[in-house]
Formats: sequence, structure tokens, C-alpha cells
Amino acid sequence: VERWGGAWLGVHYADGWVALFDAERMTKVRAEAVIYANGAIEQPAVFGHNDLPGVLLGSAAQRLVKLYAVRPGERMVVLAANGDAYRVALDLLAAGVEVAAVADLRSDAAPAAWAEKVAGAGVPIYCGHAVYEAVPSKRGLRGAVLAPLAADGSINAQCGVEVACDGIAASVGWMPNAALPSQAGVQFAYDEALAQLVPQSCPAGVFVAGRVRGVYDLDAQREDGRVAGLRAAQYAGYGTGEVPAPPPAGEAASHSYPIFAHPSQKNFVDFDEDLHLADVAHAQQEGYDSVELLKRYSTVGMGPSQGKLSNMNALRILAQLNGDTIAATGSTTARPFYQPVPLKHLAGRRFHPLRRTPIHDWHRQHGAVFAHAGDWYRPEYYADGAESRAACIVQEAQRVRTGLGIIDVSTLGKLQVCGPDAGELLERLYTGRCKKLPIGRCRYGVALDESGVVIEDGVIARLGEERFYVSTTSSGAAAFYREMLRWAAIWGLDVTLSNATSQLAAFNLAGPQSRAALARLTDIDLRSGPFSYLRAREGEVAGVRAVVMRVGFVGELGYEIHVPAWEGEHVWQALAAAGARPFGVEAQRLLRLEKGHLIVGHDTDALTYPHEAGLAWTVGANKRFFVGQRSLQIHAARPLRRTLVGVRWPAGFAGKLPEECNLIVREGCIVGRMTSMAAVSTLGYPLGLAFVAADMDAPGTRVVVRLDDGSTSEAEVVALPFYDAGDERQKL
Repeated sequence: VERWGGAWLGVHYADGWVALFDAERMTKVRAEAVIYANGAIEQPAVFGHNDLPGVLLGSAAQRLVKLYAVRPGERMVVLAANGDAYRVALDLLAAGVEVAAVADLRSDAAPAAWAEKVAGAGVPIYCGHAVYEAVPSKRGLRGAVLAPLAADGSINAQCGVEVACDGIAASVGWMPNAALPSQAGVQFAYDEALAQLVPQSCPAGVFVAGRVRGVYDLDAQREDGRVAGLRAAQYAGYGTGEVPAPPPAGEAASHSYPIFAHPSQKNFVDFDEDLHLADVAHAQQEGYDSVELLKRYSTVGMGPSQGKLSNMNALRILAQLNGDTIAATGSTTARPFYQPVPLKHLAGRRFHPLRRTPIHDWHRQHGAVFAHAGDWYRPEYYADGAESRAACIVQEAQRVRTGLGIIDVSTLGKLQVCGPDAGELLERLYTGRCKKLPIGRCRYGVALDESGVVIEDGVIARLGEERFYVSTTSSGAAAFYREMLRWAAIWGLDVTLSNATSQLAAFNLAGPQSRAALARLTDIDLRSGPFSYLRAREGEVAGVRAVVMRVGFVGELGYEIHVPAWEGEHVWQALAAAGARPFGVEAQRLLRLEKGHLIVGHDTDALTYPHEAGLAWTVGANKRFFVGQRSLQIHAARPLRRTLVGVRWPAGFAGKLPEECNLIVREGCIVGRMTSMAAVSTLGYPLGLAFVAADMDAPGTRVVVRLDDGSTSEAEVVALPFYDAGDERQKL
């Protein structure tokens, strides 16, 4: 048996699908049988000034007294239409509240033990009387006007008497808590004898018991619940035998029309919406005489309580105005959710693909600490004895700078573009020139959307006359591939596109020793002349067919090696045996940051244009067309608003440092933000990339970054790159 402590049922869908909510989550349950014993909701009376402080439901007064030891007033009047009201009066007396009077709407109420106890306490009982008006004062109310009721239910205000009090507790009737059973398919009908909606029919597997069924006597409720439990158990396949019919409902606990018009028009029907008795009458006069139209015209039941305190009285009023029965008038539809539900519960757990590279097991066996990077689960760094995460990252970066490192970049998008129009497609998609790119050459490419905003970058390699190999960012591969397909179809180009991201593994072998290490494993001529920077070759690496490209993302001599995924671990192990030490994605980000290379989507946003991010050099001069060209021309003609710059702190800086996305301020105004930040670097000082106002891009400019705690940190704008300004290292 599962127990949900503190949980509530929020919705009941078809086939027993119910949702249970607690403070932390939503639990989906497929129930064979459901028993609703969810009680009834006490209803307010409608009379003059019934919204004043001090006017409350009888059950609310009892909760204040019983649960919180709070007296709701010093001297109170109780408005009654059932035996519950007399128990309210006794609870108030026991709490030290003076009960000035009980006004009972029933003129022929049979004597009961509770009423006798109230009368025995010296409380005057006015049978056949109603509260006509709560008399207002500056601080709430100062009295209640009690007036007799005629045989037809009308009130004789001329004979009213004012009783001094500072509170009125009304217990005049109940509405079944019918929303969830109604969602489950239970049909409710109005019972004239009980003056309440009661279940008329229940679908298979749904059972109701207690006050929601109009049963108010405690012993009868216990028996009703026992019978419902037995029937539900039998439906679910537990137990046999005949179950006796539920007991009769018993005495009515609700008044048929606890509504008494007052000429002040302060007769509130819906306290959420400030809806008066006159508003309902006006809606009916305008022709909104069905319950669904009334709801939409007057907004009754649309407030936070969702009609729990207003719908029944609105239904009674409309039925009387129409001269019809409540059964014929009907009721509004109960829709999910019954109780307010936090949006985070509806969102639930985050379900997204979790992708691992072909070398995942090797990373795990060699101390990798993994992190989520989009859909991918990548080595963030390798814990190999360093004192801290930051120390591990810098140690890995230092190995690349001074020796040899290797990183798994299988997460990169890998797109094959082939066909007679392959060059034409890339020429139109990227800002630079691709159509005349020589075979065996590669170049850095930037792609824009129609508004001229940077959406993608990567390396474009030409491997044949009609064959290109394109890499993309890890997170943007699928989206950019779809864009390629879309534009190729729109333009009607003769081109074949293939997304080979999952079919290929890729590694970046980087560092001064990378050429010597790779030379022992490949038949490709790696000499700097034939295979210089931004060249691409096909050949074998460790006996496996590979595409190898000279790249410099981390700022060192480097080779990007792409091989079939099923051969990836073999090639990786061969490179590791040749002396390559692994480094994680954080070391790679540090190395590229020192080199001033941006990451699209990290250092750019949804409004970044190439010339703002230092990418104007990628835009081909006099190109006939590329996507976003016209928008870019319009934007480039306007004054530059912001620019991406490098910022640094002094070596040995001991103050507080910002996080990525911390704001840059000037004279109290926001003028930029940090996009990348490295508190520790191989250069011996903290550094980062930041967007700043266009007039702050000059080296030496001081920038002020506001930290999370409200303090500030000052940095200096410097020329990019931070490391190897002449690009000599990556071109060795």
C-alpha cells in the first residue's frame, strides 16, 4: 500500500488516471478504483454588507477556535439553517465568545440536543429569522439586523431588530466537493429535499461516500464509507458477497435559498470578483440566462476560489430569476485543476537525450569528472591528484601549452555536403567564400539567420570537387542541419546532405609535440609546408581511415582527427600510447579564451551581429549573396552599440572576481556583461571576454563589474588575443 502523506489529488482523467501532488512533485497513478469521500464546502449567506470584516463561515470560526486558539470576536451572532450552527455556537461559548443570538432560518426546526444546550446557556434563539444586514462601523461591524421570514421565504425588513455584535458566523448549508468526482464522470443532480447536489450516477470504478453524497450524520457517514470501501474492493477484485445498499441521506443540512436582498446592493455573491446580487440580475436581464453564459458574462466563479463559495448561490439566484428549478438550470463544468498546482510540478523531471561519445568508457576508467554539455555527457576535467578542480584544469591546459594533449571532440556536428551544388549551398549559407575553396583546404565559417544574427560557426573543409566536410558547434548541429536541408529545398539545389555526427568520432591533438606524435601513426605527410595551417588531408591514423585538419582553436599546433565511431577508441588509445594526455572541456575553454576565440551561443546571444563580436573579417567582401546579408548591411550602417572585448585583472589579484553573466556598469547604468570568465589561467592572471558599450573598447579602458553580492570588481580592457598575438604557435 502506497501512502502519500500531505498529498492532494489534483485531477482525474479517463481510465483511472489520477494525479497526486505534494510539496515536491506530481505522481501519476493508474487507479483500479477511486473512492471520493472528500466532503462538502460550507456556503455563505447573501445579505447586506456580508463582506465586512467579522462576517465569516461557521466552519471558519470553528477552525480559528479549535486549531489556532483564536477567538473570531468578542460578541457574535450565529446564522443557522442546520444543526452544525448550534455546534458552532457551543464552540464559541467554550472559547469565551459571547453569543448574542442565534437566528435560525427554519421556523419549524425540530428541537435538538445541540439547540437545547445553546438555549440552556442563555442564548436567545430567533426561529424563522434571517440576518438582513451587517451594520457597518469604522472598524468592521457593530451589529446585525435580524428580521423575520415570511412563509414564501421573503424577509420582513420592517420588523427587523438590531443586535449588537462584532462578528457574524453563518452556517446555512453546504455544497458537495464535486469537482474531482465530476471530472471522473460522476453525474450530479439537485435533490430538492436535501437542497443539495448529490451523485446521480457513477462510472465504473468510481465510488462516493459521506457529505459529498449528502450524508451528514456521523454514524451514517461511517457506514457509508464502509460500504463504499467494500464495493471498491470488490470492483478491484478483492472480496466477494453482497454489499448492502448505503444508508439514506438523512436530515437536510442546507437551506434552499439563504439569500436576502438589501437595498444597499452590498449583497456579495462572489467575494473574489466583487460580484453583487444585482450583477447576477443584470446579467439575466441582458439575456445571459444560462449558467454557462452567466459565468462568462459576470465572471462568477472565475476568481481564486474557482466558485467554491459562489457557484451554488449563483445557481440558486439564476434559477429563481428564470422561474425554473435548479435541476433544470444545471451547473457549470468542473475542469482541471481542482487545486492550484505549481507549474514546476507540471513540468516534472527534465527529459532530454543523454548522449555519450564513443570514448566514454575510457574517460570513466581514467578519472574523468563528467558534466552535462547540452545533450552530451562530457569529461569536464580529469581528477589525477591535483588539489582542486581549478588546479586540475590549469594543469591540463599547461600540458597542452608545453607538451601534448588530446581532447575528445566527438560532440562536434559533422556534416557531409556533396553534389554539383555543394559549393553553391555553402557559399549562400556562410558569410565567407566557399565555392572557390581549393581541394585540401579548410576555413573558418560563420553562418547567420535572416536577421543577420550569428547562429553557427565551424570549419569547412573541401575534400573533393563536389565533396565538403563541415563541422558545427556541439549544441547547434541538429538545428543547423535542418537549416541546410530547408535552404537546399527552397533553392532547389542539386546537393546531398548527411548528418554524420553520431557516425564519426573526433579528437583534437594539440601541443608543440603533436606533429611528432601523430607522425608515428599516420601515412599523411605532416610537414608544415605540404600540411600547413588550415589544410585538410585524408589518410590513415593508427590503421584507420581518417580526415585530418590543421586547426588552432586552443592556440597551439593542432590536428583534428575524424574517424569512424566504432574505431574511435582504438585510435584514441594509439594516440594516448604516443604520449598524448587527455584534457577536458574546461581546459579547452580556458585555452580558447586565452586565445580570444569565442564560442557561439556562449559569448554570443540571440542579437549578436558579426561586427559586434569581432567577426567582421569573416564576411566576404563583394559577395553576391548570403543568408542575412541585407539585414547585416542595414545594421552595419548604424552606429555600433556594443563590442566583444578582452578584459583582465592584475597578476596576483586577491579580490572578488565576477561570474559569467555578471553585469558591467557605468555611472549606475548597465553597459555590458561578462560572457566568459577564467579566475585562473596559464598566463598567471584572471581574464575574460565581455560585451561593453562601443566607446569602451579601447585597450586600457577601466570597466566595473557588479558581483552577485552587490559589490564591484574593476578590470582593464586589453587587445585580443591574450596569448600569442602573432598566431605563431598554431602555425608551427
